Amino acid sequence: MGTERWMDQERAIWNVLPLHPQPQPLESMTSYLTRLAEANGLQSINELGALAGGLRLSSLKRSPDYPASAYSGLAQITGHPQETWLGMTFFHLVQHFGRSMHPHPLHRFLAASLSPFLRYCPICVAEHNPAYYCLLWRFLVLPGCLEHRVALLDQCGHCGSPLPLLRPLPQLLKCPACQGDLRSSIPSPLGIDAFALTERLTDDLKMLLTSEPRCQGKEQAKLIGKRFQFLRQQRDLLIPEAAHLLGRDASVIRDIDYLNRFRQASLDDYMRYADMLEYSLREIFDEQFLQELLAPPSEEQLLDQVQVSIHQLEARNKPILPGSIGSLMGISGRRLKQYPRVKKLLSRYEAQRKEERCLLGSKLEDELVKQIEHMLKQLEASGEPIVLQHICDLVGLSYSRMVYKYPRIRALFHEYQKSRSGYRLSPRFTEEEKHQRVQTALDLLVSHGEPVTLRQIRQITRLTQKQLRCSPAIKALLAPYTGRWQREAS
Repeated sequence: MGTERWMDQERAIWNVLPLHPQPQPLESMTSYLTRLAEANGLQSINELGALAGGLRLSSLKRSPDYPASAYSGLAQITGHPQETWLGMTFFHLVQHFGRSMHPHPLHRFLAASLSPFLRYCPICVAEHNPAYYCLLWRFLVLPGCLEHRVALLDQCGHCGSPLPLLRPLPQLLKCPACQGDLRSSIPSPLGIDAFALTERLTDDLKMLLTSEPRCQGKEQAKLIGKRFQFLRQQRDLLIPEAAHLLGRDASVIRDIDYLNRFRQASLDDYMRYADMLEYSLREIFDEQFLQELLAPPSEEQLLDQVQVSIHQLEARNKPILPGSIGSLMGISGRRLKQYPRVKKLLSRYEAQRKEERCLLGSKLEDELVKQIEHMLKQLEASGEPIVLQHICDLVGLSYSRMVYKYPRIRALFHEYQKSRSGYRLSPRFTEEEKHQRVQTALDLLVSHGEPVTLRQIRQITRLTQKQLRCSPAIKALLAPYTGRWQREAS
């Protein structure tokens, strides 16, 4: 037993690197790995992987500075705990948004916001002892260095070559292409607007990269979604309107506010959404506001939210329905009705809408009756054959819809057919006359560039649907168009 304990201690001693410098505040993992390899005289970054129990560093090259679960070997050879290694990655930032740590969704969430090459402030690198690269500099949205008021460089200041984040030969301060000293590169000063943006984003990103969120996983994502939803409603914006301002699909805003099944919002989407609402990320993640959102809403609060949603719908002339209100609030209409006062309010609006629809339908029917009676009188006066189907075509509604939806029109047609039996008969034509009328109608429509439809042909030829469909000659004439109509319908 004593021998085994001595062997474990001996193995632990030999597995620790001779030199293991302390990570600097907000230092990136790629920077620390390079410093660690240089300090211990290693000739290749891959040697670190071998010393860390055969850890392959290819994943670090594909997704540099991403959090991973395989840091136990690096923790062992440096004596730094795994929490320290995670602190040199985007681990805490990803936690703040409640996103998955799985490599593929994580890459989709972060990739558009990160530079694939090294960005750096040469003055910082020259002044800091030890020199290192900051994790903040990875974010493309950050224009410069707050400390020195200069723009970040994204290439060698001597030869202009892009700089890889993790190089096979561990050289922190030299360009791998020309061996120029990166500390002597000359940056450009930041303008007033760029400096103000740098100041705000530096504060936001520091908070996200160093602090731990209140909740974990989906619960955190839902909490942040409620915060965005609350601020969007304060701006009196519906989801489609917010999406239009961002130039993104409405599903992205729904994913942020309510969490879609398949997450699609990226870090860039969250940051642009916050900008559009005119809030910093620090304000979005304000602990006091988030704490208030954790408590379930009272019926009084829900009632207030319902009234705000109703106001938004009314202002846009949209129907006030439980589903529409629930969509704005991120809660189903059925669940809203579980609250008595809310249900009473929704029921009142539903009854009002039903009454309005009845009044509107009655008014429309009055107008249609007057229009049809006028048409019938005109046709009678002109002596033309009266086909009720043609009258429906002129109104713009099908015969079946007219007689099904409007009882007064159905009664009018029925009465007219009884008292004017002669007029209700379709005009009599020979097969040759029908063929000639249809051909003339086709030529007329094609020459004017108008769509060839059965309704257009009926109106021109004064033939009924039955007359058109029951004639073999006409069916053959319409065959080229019939196939197209069927394809369009499908």
